[in-house]
Amino acid sequence: MSRCAYCKKQGADKKTAIRLWGKDRLKTKELDYCSDVCKQNIHYFAEFHNKYAPRFTVFVLVWLFLFLAIPFTLKAMTGNPIYVTVGSPAMMVLMGAVLIRFPIGLSTTKWAERLGIKYTNLYFRLTGVLLLFAGINLIWETLVK
Repeated sequence: MSRCAYCKKQGADKKTAIRLWGKDRLKTKELDYCSDVCKQNIHYFAEFHNKYAPRFTVFVLVWLFLFLAIPFTLKAMTGNPIYVTVGSPAMMVLMGAVLIRFPIGLSTTKWAERLGIKYTNLYFRLTGVLLLFAGINLIWETLVK
């Protein structure tokens, strides 16, 4: 018995074909599903993933630049450590917000195959919430001192 690609329930006896972005091109995959709702969610996942996956590496590079280069460059230029102590947590808050808003677009299909699309979405959103609160907490601790 196979499992549903969306909710990971046992007994998925139907298959649907989708095209997913992977390694610079679209690949066709057949995924199992258990209900029409899961089939619709699988197709929504494919559409959303294909929309944002090609830009993922560019997004990560820009985020790393924002996270590392700007605060440390400003600290080096001015000598004021507040840029690092507030700038880096602000980028954590930004990344948390992005993970909450676009959890599927930033994940790879390996995560969806292991956990199921539903739980991958939940995992990345919870990670985003943790990043958001950790960044806000770091900023709060810095400004209150």
